[in-house]
Amino acid sequence: MQNEYVNMEWKESRLFLRCPTDFIFQCKSLNNAIKKITADITSFTNQLHSLEKLPVINTAVIKCYKKLVKELKQQLQTLEKELQQKLTEWQPVLVKQVSSVMAIGKRATAELIVYTQGFKEMQSYRQLISYAGLSPKEFSSGSSIRGRSKICKQGGKSLRNILYMCSLNAIKNNHVCKQLYERLVAKGKNKKLALIAVCNKLLKQVFAVVKNQTLFDNAYLKNSY
Repeated sequence: MQNEYVNMEWKESRLFLRCPTDFIFQCKSLNNAIKKITADITSFTNQLHSLEKLPVINTAVIKCYKKLVKELKQQLQTLEKELQQKLTEWQPVLVKQVSSVMAIGKRATAELIVYTQGFKEMQSYRQLISYAGLSPKEFSSGSSIRGRSKICKQGGKSLRNILYMCSLNAIKNNHVCKQLYERLVAKGKNKKLALIAVCNKLLKQVFAVVKNQTLFDNAYLKNSY
């Protein structure tokens, strides 16, 4: 029943893909504004922490920065709500599918849909991982000396940062991701690299629900792992 419902909505949502230019432009503009305001909030917050540690505190500056952070957070909530409405209008099924993946929240859902323009060019999960700049890449010095593996950071920095935060939640609530992380750490892998592997697993799960036109079932994956 769930798949029939999703398939019906999927067919209806194809109408939005025939002329999505306006939606893409508006969503991208909102998403870029959200990134900028988020960066500004972080910057002012860091400056506040630094000012509060000074031997002589300027209360006027601190009060001004706190007011700015409060106002920016309010504007951020307004833009995030507007973006969510636009995405739901443009890609209602994709929003449900992507956000159904355990640990992928509204911010990550929006970033993935906007960044990939509704997954229209995504043919495989490997392509999606590469698009996000999370593909492992080996650096070596010479033909016989193998270097340490690192991720190829050619994709979107913002998307990687969001996915990394999602991975912290995934190792607690997403059963497959939790088991993957624990298995890698038990083998002696660096925890940060294990979290990158979790990011990749999350992208695989996102691609799977989009490709199969279904919703994520955390309980099913737990029992079938």
